[in-house]
Amino acid sequence: MQTNSFTRMLATGLAITGLSVATVQADNLVISAVSQTSDDYALAVAWSSLLARENAEHKLTVVDNGTVRGLRMLASGRVDISVIGAPHYLDAVKGSGNFAEDPDQLREAYGDLQALFAISTSAGQYVVRDDSGIESFGDLADKSIAIGRPGGNAGRVSSAFLEAYGLTPGEDIDTQFIDYGDAFTQMSNNRLDGTFVWGGLPQAAIDNASRTMNLRFISPEEDSLEAFRDHMTAGEHYLLKRVSTEEIENAYQGRIQANGDIHFWSFPFMFAVRSDMDENTAYELTRWLWDNLDAVKQTSSALSLLRQDEAVKGLTTELHPGAERYFREIGLLE
Repeated sequence: MQTNSFTRMLATGLAITGLSVATVQADNLVISAVSQTSDDYALAVAWSSLLARENAEHKLTVVDNGTVRGLRMLASGRVDISVIGAPHYLDAVKGSGNFAEDPDQLREAYGDLQALFAISTSAGQYVVRDDSGIESFGDLADKSIAIGRPGGNAGRVSSAFLEAYGLTPGEDIDTQFIDYGDAFTQMSNNRLDGTFVWGGLPQAAIDNASRTMNLRFISPEEDSLEAFRDHMTAGEHYLLKRVSTEEIENAYQGRIQANGDIHFWSFPFMFAVRSDMDENTAYELTRWLWDNLDAVKQTSSALSLLRQDEAVKGLTTELHPGAERYFREIGLLE
């Protein structure tokens, strides 16, 4: 099996540690989020600030690595907590999707990960220039759209939705693997028609872009979901979340158009740790966050949809015993 240089480096690190990273006891922990504009990053920052303000025993340092690289870093012991989508984690364990070329040692380490909790506040969204003539997902033929950063999962998901509409990425539509920050710059220069964006409502990058150009939301429709799942590994874990025109109007104060209600695609995002994390550490980290939910939500509008009753739903790995103890204490688990 061939591996790229990054996975070879991680495999070497795993060999050195014998696939066993020392039990986490240190006060300073590193949490890897998706990107600096994602809601999981906002949550991680709020969580870190809360722990620091309350002089809690454990501290968090927040970094951003995306989901694929972040999970590899967690499995190899380079970070202590990482954010991973529930379906992506199954890909990692099975060695499919973006993890297909990972070495066996790394795949074995993925199987030793557990979850502290999950959130479902972020979602995949698509916006286009309002002057592009695109009013629906089916209008993307012969157009250009950014579908996510190179090597990320968003490109695979976007491609699967395009294929569900009978569009072949790279042939029927110009699909570009670039980050949406750069994509908005190209859209403002009329070099790109639209872009995928990941986040909540409102989403900061979309909000900023809407102040310099006219934008429109487009989305896959519910009747495309079955065909999408045929083109996507672990596709059964993906859902479409309906977002009303009123919610869009309120979020962006009328600056972005939508033809009726639209759909964002989503899935549970798990905050994963290695199973050798100390039980009390896992318990305290989880308790500090969810016992202070109202304060955490006030730190960012991206967290407005954060719900405690969703924290243990849709997990594709076991809860860490420390987190499980907390959720049993508050009655979320029997």
